[in-house]
Amino acid sequence: MTHLIVAEFQTAEAMNRAAAAAAQEGYPPNDALTPFPVPELQPHLAYRPKRPIGWVMVSTGAISAAVIWFMQWHSATIDYPIISGNRPFNSWQIFFLVSFEACILFSGIAGFIAFARDCRFPSLYHPLFEIPAIERASQDRFFLVFETREEGHGRTFEMARSLKPVSLNEVAL
Repeated sequence: MTHLIVAEFQTAEAMNRAAAAAAQEGYPPNDALTPFPVPELQPHLAYRPKRPIGWVMVSTGAISAAVIWFMQWHSATIDYPIISGNRPFNSWQIFFLVSFEACILFSGIAGFIAFARDCRFPSLYHPLFEIPAIERASQDRFFLVFETREEGHGRTFEMARSLKPVSLNEVAL
């Protein structure tokens, strides 16, 4: 089971010192909750891989354009061939506009869905909300969040205690 250990600090300087000490010991914090941006904290946080939203959009756009192109070709050449203006059945100039529009539409929809999934937008609840002091993260308190598994839980909790926070809370995910 995964646990979140949340250490609360009164100042940004105390939080920076604690994050640097934790990262030096090999336990970088996963996240920081602060009332204003603290750019010097970034090197001490754990690395989070970027999500490939661009690749999702490109592949969805290419696949949707190919599927729409095939649908138009199939309907114009096999299902319902009409000789119009002495043009061939497979007239790519006519198929291009609809395929391009489908590419733009479906890649935009896929990009929005991928973005919402990666940001976890649909979730209306997070276990951090159980900590009473967490609402002060947007006012005047600074929090470091450590994520632990069962096997390393005790060591991470002791390391967080050694940072001398104002309070130390734990919630289960």
